[in-house]
Amino acid sequence: MPAFAKNPKFIIGTIVILWVLYVLYANFQIDMVTFYLLPFNILKLQLRLSAVIIGAAIFGGVAAIVIHWLWLRPSNSSSAVTAPIPPSAPRSNTVA
Repeated sequence: MPAFAKNPKFIIGTIVILWVLYVLYANFQIDMVTFYLLPFNILKLQLRLSAVIIGAAIFGGVAAIVIHWLWLRPSNSSSAVTAPIPPSAPRSNTVA
């Protein structure tokens, strides 16, 4: 057995990938999911459940990346100090 196959990250990653593939395969067997967009059956959308799961996963991943980028980017607010604060006037050490 190769050395990388003994790594816990590889083992856990393999289990997660196999589980995701199982979920997609098992839910692909379900026919259709119907979304009623307007009342009285005026507009309805039918999708396979696997498409809904894949779409939700892609949306969640993209949303997490965008939120992470927005959270960590530097602030451009006007309250940020742009110039160093000038030193105060020197104090004399003489006692009056």
